[in-house]
Amino acid sequence: MAIVKGENGKDLEEVRRMMGELFSLLGAASGIIPPKSRVLIKPNLTAEENLWEKGIVTGPLFMRALVEEVQKARPAEIVIAEAIAVGLNTKKAFACNGYEEVARATGARLLDLYDGEFEEIQAPQGGLLKTVRVSREVLRADFFINAPVLKTHFASTLTAAMKNLKGTTTYEEKKRFHSLGLNKAFTELNAVLKPHLHVVDGLIAMEGDGPVAGTPVGLNLLLGGTDAVAVDTVAARIMGIDPTEVLSLCLARGMGLGVGDEKEIIVRGRSIEEVRRPFLRACAPLDLEGEKIRFLNGRACDACPNGLRIALDRLKAAGVSLEKLPRLEVSVGSEARLSGSPDRVPFPVGNCQKQYRHLPHYVPGCPPPAFLLADEVREILGLPRRFGPKKDFIRE
Repeated sequence: MAIVKGENGKDLEEVRRMMGELFSLLGAASGIIPPKSRVLIKPNLTAEENLWEKGIVTGPLFMRALVEEVQKARPAEIVIAEAIAVGLNTKKAFACNGYEEVARATGARLLDLYDGEFEEIQAPQGGLLKTVRVSREVLRADFFINAPVLKTHFASTLTAAMKNLKGTTTYEEKKRFHSLGLNKAFTELNAVLKPHLHVVDGLIAMEGDGPVAGTPVGLNLLLGGTDAVAVDTVAARIMGIDPTEVLSLCLARGMGLGVGDEKEIIVRGRSIEEVRRPFLRACAPLDLEGEKIRFLNGRACDACPNGLRIALDRLKAAGVSLEKLPRLEVSVGSEARLSGSPDRVPFPVGNCQKQYRHLPHYVPGCPPPAFLLADEVREILGLPRRFGPKKDFIRE
């Protein structure tokens, strides 16, 4: 794999220079992409607002430079394709984040994968998924490039190459991933869906409360490689994260998936030490008002408490007042037990609390998506849910 360091990730000419350098290290596009092939590029778009300069989505300057580099191989077609997160609109994300201009300038075609068909493919035997539905457009691409943005994530520690493949699946599969166990599910997806190339947008990365509430980091980096596990392992080191702390990388190693042994990863271009910049993680203390919320933590992992904190922060940022919130008793982790206090509304969170799934405000998931937690709080406040009924996320 390769690492390229630049000076200004907001300057198109500089980004073009960096992309050219990256491909010179990995191999010229004309040498690795078959001529007349159909190339599909899958970015990470997780917002319907113009947020690429905050490190939340794969940026348009990065994408334009990548498309232009791919064009040197003279492909028959370049498709930029995405199936955005539950409750959001892919076409709005394209429009708001400069992708329509990228398409006009380069001739690449934008594709909302939800407009096409999905094919059921076999997942690893003995795993969680059994089968998984993946976009047929992705499966039939001659050359598949995975193009995520680099950021921290409250549920997966970091998100880069491996997690970005979740965006090739249906809305229902995305819900199922959270229901079964997010990290294990997208790791299993990586066992059956293998892009030919991963190019990571580290021009403007994000630290802290990812995937959408963190702080932008002008990293001015590009990472590239042919193995998702190796790319994420190097990304973790750059961010100051030990790969053994990243659950998906540990699961991949246990499955014999990819190259996770750092002694076997050859890094061209800049070294990890040259570009290393420790990132703040999504791990700030859960700041809950004592009068409003009694918090019971029964040996929960960080994901459920962090998801709840991020959900409350998102509601506040959206102008939702929590003053009228009744007194809650929030329980997380396998050892937490609700007290049954009549002056508290029980609010069990996560699959570890599924013994309380009969209660009206149980929130399922491993971990529950932050938006689902926010929707439950909205319902308690008497406000309409934004992401549909909770029953769609509950699977026995």
